[in-house]
Amino acid sequence: MNRRTTYKKIGSMAALVALLFTSCYEIIPVEKSLLSEEELIPILKDIHIAEALLTETVDRRKKDSLARFYYGQIFELHQVDSATFNKSMHAYFTDPPALDSLYQEVIDAIGEEKKTLLGDKKAPKREK
Repeated sequence: MNRRTTYKKIGSMAALVALLFTSCYEIIPVEKSLLSEEELIPILKDIHIAEALLTETVDRRKKDSLARFYYGQIFELHQVDSATFNKSMHAYFTDPPALDSLYQEVIDAIGEEKKTLLGDKKAPKREK
């Protein structure tokens, strides 16, 4: 077998593999969120603050029970059920640019709350 035949076989195999990969590709349709961005931002802010608190808990069972409690309180506070929240988040997962924009707003909201809680105090500088 000469080189030319070998290259043709490799090229044919590469084309076949490329065809198989592209034929399996399916565009995920963008879904519409049940909750608006304005409704989701405070919920996600509270969830991320709760998750930060949970990182301080060492006991696994206590952490799971606290997580259920925190999430229940958050959903009750915002008058949303977990199914509606999950469906809304799933809709955002189908639209990465919208999800990125949503999370930028959440990060900004957390930053604003931190500023409010700390006042105008600046973090003390560390000595080297």
